Amino acid sequence: MLKNLPRALMSLLLLGAAAWLHGFFMPAFIEGKSINNLYEIMYTADPADEVKNTQSDGAIDYRKTYYAAEKAWRTNRNDWLDTGSGVAISSLTVLLFLRANRVQSWKELRRTKTVSKTRFFVWLNVGWALLFVALYWYYYYRGFRGDFPPFADSIGIPLMYGQAALLMGWLVSNALFLLALWPAQLPALLFEQPRHYARLTVLVEAVVFLPLMFASLYAVFSVLDGDHLTIPVALLFVYLLLVLRAGYMRAINKR
Repeated sequence: MLKNLPRALMSLLLLGAAAWLHGFFMPAFIEGKSINNLYEIMYTADPADEVKNTQSDGAIDYRKTYYAAEKAWRTNRNDWLDTGSGVAISSLTVLLFLRANRVQSWKELRRTKTVSKTRFFVWLNVGWALLFVALYWYYYYRGFRGDFPPFADSIGIPLMYGQAALLMGWLVSNALFLLALWPAQLPALLFEQPRHYARLTVLVEAVVFLPLMFASLYAVFSVLDGDHLTIPVALLFVYLLLVLRAGYMRAINKR
């Protein structure tokens, strides 16, 4: 059992930062190749033989050629940058939470009090607002880094659909949590345990488990993808679902 959570998280933060720095100083392409060579494929009549692709009519398919060249020439620099920054940001997020609640150990974390219902909704909406910012930052950062091919459609399309999805998610989550929090008793202990595992307790655990699992996977994939601003929001959603569970366990224990 971890006795010093901040120290463990600081170690992870430094490890993530070191991985990011390793990637930062790596070349993006193998020796002798650059982003300009990749872009030249679009305008070159006779691409290099090792990356040349043709269609059935004999015409050069520049998109296939481009992707083949990118796969052959790019290093794993972006993987180091994404995973390294993801680990560092997630560690820093949890570390700040522990510092704010003056938590040093797992035992103290189990006794941490949750937020109230009012603050629950404040943090929920802060998270959704940050997701809108994260959406723009995600595409801007990757476009600036050169992740998108020159023939790709405008990022306006994914931004438009992304905003629509976020708006719908924001409205639905507020409505669902408004109903779900009604019988909950908050604040409570973050890892409140039921006195007895009756049918109602098992039902609550099962119902909360599914969204909690999806939120946790969302956080993990955000970390691996290096989705900088989405990471703290995904972790926030995990926390809020734990708060919801704690509120129900407290309500059941008071019956």
